[in-house]
Amino acid sequence: MSSSELNLGENIKFSTKRRFGVITLNRTERGNALTIDMLKDIKAVVEYCQNNEKVRGIILTGNGKAFTTGLDMSSVDPGDHDTVKKIEAIAGKITKLLFYGKPVITAINGYALGDGVIYSLASDYRIAVKNAYFQMPEINYGIFPGTGALVLASRVIGIPWTRRIFMFAEKISSEKALEINLVDQIVDTHEDLMKAAMDKAKFLFPKNQTVLNAIKLCSNHLMDKSYKDAYELEKMGSAWYEYEDKDKYIQEFRQKFE
Repeated sequence: MSSSELNLGENIKFSTKRRFGVITLNRTERGNALTIDMLKDIKAVVEYCQNNEKVRGIILTGNGKAFTTGLDMSSVDPGDHDTVKKIEAIAGKITKLLFYGKPVITAINGYALGDGVIYSLASDYRIAVKNAYFQMPEINYGIFPGTGALVLASRVIGIPWTRRIFMFAEKISSEKALEINLVDQIVDTHEDLMKAAMDKAKFLFPKNQTVLNAIKLCSNHLMDKSYKDAYELEKMGSAWYEYEDKDKYIQEFRQKFE
């Protein structure tokens, strides 16, 4: 499939720069709030990036003042559990694709709520503008966050901050996010944001992709294993050169963690 065949809606923009797929949320009149159709489009374009050998990684960002305000609550009835379950399944698949797949850089152009926090947690490098903030307001609607959010948050920012963000819906400034490892870098403007993201992409795209993907898998998953089991997986990572088919090797290596 070519990028022209993706047939994305007007709320998702896609381009390729520095061999990275740049996915831009573009529903600015609604703070990039996500509808089920947008989630389906995000899933489709992320899958395209993961399956296209010419794409080395993903930059996920947004236009306007918001990265995303999460699920558009006006588009779903929280009491309609079947629909909520379908939405959670799609969002969870996106999270898994980002977490297990190629390198992901999140360029957070404004406030990030709900899925905006989750997709940031699933990425490998997070850059935010200084006036950004982060919040998980789901508890106010009686919604369990799901989609891997708690798994990722407890690993990335630790249990105490996971409780504060998910149980008490605390609003986290970009400065505090940097302090607790929710972001890796803060910049002043949107222009600085995209330059910083492209600088990271420029660094990554000429590197050995098999090694990068193996490092990502090990970094994301070895901490919850015993030293013995983790070291055996690490040795498989270091033996990448023994495999003639590198794509098959990464697929098999990924399966060791799923």
